[in-house]
Amino acid sequence: MSKSIKTRDIIKDVKSIDKALIAGEHIRNISSKTKDKIEENTQPQHTSPNDYAVSKVNENAKHLANKTAIETKIQVQKGYRYIKSKQKSKKDTVLDDIDSSSDTPSKIKAKEHAQKNIRTTNRKTKKEIKNTKSNIKDSISSGKTIKNTSKTTIKTSQEIAKQSAIKSAQVSKESYHTIKAIGRKSWSVSKKGVSAVKRIIDTTRTSLTFLCSIGWIAILIILLIALIGGIFMTGSSSSGSGNQLSKEVIEYTPIIQKYADEYEIPHFINALQAIMMQESGGKGTDPMQSSECSFNTKFPNTPNAITDPEYSIQVGVQNFADCLKRANCTDPLDIPLLSLAMQGYNFGNGYIEWALTNFGAYSQGNAKVFSDVQARKHGWNSYGDPEYVPHVMRYYQFASLGTSNSNLVNIAISQLGNQGGTPYWSWYGYKERVEWCACFVSWVAYQSGDLDITIPKFSAVRDGIKYYQDKDQWKDKSYTPKTGDLIFFDWQRDGISDHVGIVEKVENNIIYTVEGNSNDQCKQNTYTINSYVIYGYGTY
Repeated sequence: MSKSIKTRDIIKDVKSIDKALIAGEHIRNISSKTKDKIEENTQPQHTSPNDYAVSKVNENAKHLANKTAIETKIQVQKGYRYIKSKQKSKKDTVLDDIDSSSDTPSKIKAKEHAQKNIRTTNRKTKKEIKNTKSNIKDSISSGKTIKNTSKTTIKTSQEIAKQSAIKSAQVSKESYHTIKAIGRKSWSVSKKGVSAVKRIIDTTRTSLTFLCSIGWIAILIILLIALIGGIFMTGSSSSGSGNQLSKEVIEYTPIIQKYADEYEIPHFINALQAIMMQESGGKGTDPMQSSECSFNTKFPNTPNAITDPEYSIQVGVQNFADCLKRANCTDPLDIPLLSLAMQGYNFGNGYIEWALTNFGAYSQGNAKVFSDVQARKHGWNSYGDPEYVPHVMRYYQFASLGTSNSNLVNIAISQLGNQGGTPYWSWYGYKERVEWCACFVSWVAYQSGDLDITIPKFSAVRDGIKYYQDKDQWKDKSYTPKTGDLIFFDWQRDGISDHVGIVEKVENNIIYTVEGNSNDQCKQNTYTINSYVIYGYGTY
């Protein structure tokens, strides 16, 4: 930007001074307009290329399952980061050009001696004005160059985003028929239990051979366990008793999310939170207790050797991702296979192959056998925690989920007590706190698999309303909601909705809800069905 033009007062030459001042004012006006035009033309046409890509994907594939969602999300994130780095580089170049183009003289000094005549003063003043006009033309020329550069940058970014969207849509289209056959939520505990029992029957001969090989003492131990609870009964009797996550674990959630995305297990966030709760409650420098893990290459492989909490989380997530892969667990609702992976996290992944080979599945009974065998082998009093799965399941909130809409509610209930909303607005992409009721709803939908299927990703309440109105799924306050509907509120009664929550149930004309950012925390609330604060509902 050009600086103010100063002239010395010359008593005899008032006309000449006025011309210089007028020229200076002209410079400031044109420079200001030039800057405004530059900034206007460098503004992106979309919030981000990632948003553009996601919107295109939504138009072509509305019913994605978890596996495709993971792949699409990872590819879009990579593209977004690439585009963002390019935009930043271009922006820095544009800013440098702006600085250089506005390098007009900081001061135009009119130093004349009082003894010179009026004619000499006029000649010099005219020359200065001529030079100033030349500088203005240069600034305008630079502005045009910047405008062209900005247009090129925007066009390039949009083209990359479009290509990313096309690629994602193609992946979605190719995977759709396969995913439809599998079913987005086809897993259930009962079916998996039957399947596991069938595998056990198929491996009975191998199991008997194994029992003979480990000796009579181990057989007696196994028989004792069978009398107490049944060694061949898979799964755990404990299934998410609703114990709350600690404040420390909740604060680590953005880091857990970061590495869950990196190792391609974004739908296992709550499982990782539950593991951290059991391991440390989120306290200490090794919150995932991953020092002894083989993936730890920076610190000694001894207990609590890791002194960097984020590195502990990275190693722990990588280890759990490996356990899930070995257990062939791809669904956070597949409790038998998830239990196998969790016990492998505690014992080491060697347990997973051992359990599958000798018993066909996880059970608390064979976990006890493995612990005893390993303890004798190493000469220790104990080995690991044979009750690790039921201990972790105390904090795992998705163990008993049912239909899609009840999934949504149960996941929302699992977050009760959270204050500040950090996991939700940071997941959405904000760097600092915002009003987060809609971010919370979007996060819950993402965890349940309903995001962009029955619930949009939105952070502004008005955007959520528009989504349901456009789909003819909007109901006014006279409607009686059902479990899983979104409920919108108008606290000021001014016709503008300013809050959103999730309907838990309706009983005796009372609406029970789960809401984020209710007094800055996740809370359950109740309203009469004809409450004046209700604005309307988004349905599915």
